[in-house]
Amino acid sequence: MRAFLVALVLASVFASGIRWGTFVAGGSDSYCYVHQAQRWASGRLQVPEPLALEAPWPNAPLTFAPAGHLPSPTVPGAIVPICAAGLSIAMAPLVAVAGVGAAFVVVPLFGVLLVAATFVIASRVSPRIGLASALVAACSPIFLYQLVQPMSDVPAAALWTLAVAFVTGTRVRDPALAGIAAAAAVVVRPNLVPLAVPIGLFLLVRPERTWRERIRAAATFAACASPGPAAVAAIQYMFYGSVLSSGYGTLGTIFSLDRVAANATRYVSWLTETQTAIWMLALAAPFLLPGAVTALLVGMFLVNIACYLPYVVFDDWSFLRFLLPALPLVMILVMASIDSIARRIMSWIARPVVVALAIVLAVTYVGRAEIRNVFRLHQLEARYERAGDFVARRLPPNAIVITSSESGSVRLYSGRRSLVWDALDPSWLDSSIAYLRTRGLEPFLLLETGEEPSFRRRFASSPLGALDWPPAAEVASRVRIYRPDDREKYFKGVHEPTEYAQ
Repeated sequence: MRAFLVALVLASVFASGIRWGTFVAGGSDSYCYVHQAQRWASGRLQVPEPLALEAPWPNAPLTFAPAGHLPSPTVPGAIVPICAAGLSIAMAPLVAVAGVGAAFVVVPLFGVLLVAATFVIASRVSPRIGLASALVAACSPIFLYQLVQPMSDVPAAALWTLAVAFVTGTRVRDPALAGIAAAAAVVVRPNLVPLAVPIGLFLLVRPERTWRERIRAAATFAACASPGPAAVAAIQYMFYGSVLSSGYGTLGTIFSLDRVAANATRYVSWLTETQTAIWMLALAAPFLLPGAVTALLVGMFLVNIACYLPYVVFDDWSFLRFLLPALPLVMILVMASIDSIARRIMSWIARPVVVALAIVLAVTYVGRAEIRNVFRLHQLEARYERAGDFVARRLPPNAIVITSSESGSVRLYSGRRSLVWDALDPSWLDSSIAYLRTRGLEPFLLLETGEEPSFRRRFASSPLGALDWPPAAEVASRVRIYRPDDREKYFKGVHEPTEYAQ
């Protein structure tokens, strides 16, 4: 019966990822991963854009770097991803075989792996809490939010959870398998390499092993994990010209101690809002369930938090995703603490209490996920594909789209070039349009309605910056496409009708 219920939870996780998946590479991160998967699949990682080399305006290469990308420091005119390579590499074989749509299956598969590994770890802590922990982890709002997007949070969390599942095993090969999982996790999310430290320490202090066995296991883990940082260093050198550089900038710009207090307040608040205050029971686990495994899980949680406390401060709850590698372990500690307390009161009530609590939490978490639009995200993100499809169908083959947040999705879904307006010098809007026409290209402006005020402010010195003529098209009620030539016609009394597309 338990095996059937576990299989049902795992199947539900995959089905949820497919049913409510965005299946769209729209935002900066998602486009970065999917586009780079295409590049890894093709073997052409850095392809120069001639316009980036020839355009006369300042910082021209930056204006031809779409969302989630930067001008390449190593190949003039090419672009490089801001995001780490691991998820894109995992997507690449599926993209090569079945096309770009297959990339969107990868994250739900990793979601299944995360929940399965959670079950294994929890069952080792106590057979009574395995299924309950897996269910609660599967229903966590932040897990569900990231499960439906092509981003690296769930894959990174799944691989670290898998590493913990292996390292808590008893087989001789488990340290090696844990090291391989950790290596893959580092390639997916390089800044989380410190999570290997509590795993290595756990192997060194396991009381049931001899010192010779501990040292051999820790050395095996380290040896098998080391290809991860080595691969990251090689990729960063290839893309950014230095093993210490990344698409997010230097360590000094990414991390600062003066952000610790602000981030600590936010993470505690977000954890309580989404997971309820019960997550704090995990802090009692070392007293209720002292032991090496508890120390490992608590250590992973503390290191995960430490990795992000000095990081950039964000104000949206979705950045709780940074703690996703430790959240399944927190849920295991919570359920184990409840089980321990119940057994101390009356042993026979432990199992029903754990089951009841898991069901209540699961229902609560799904409700909180629904409030946060997790199950509507595919509808909200659909505009990226719809706008790109409209460009492909309705704009001429020589169109070049001046846009910003949709600069990646326009390329992906229409095959047209894009130019990023918020990287363009404010005095160059008219001149850049004139230059593009000399190259045989027809410029169009594509803006989300929320971007229009910023566009007007940036290009206030240009008549086109006013956006004071009707758009040629409006897509999904949120995206407007303007034809620059229509402005002059409009003020001469020639009104071109706006085309509306859903």
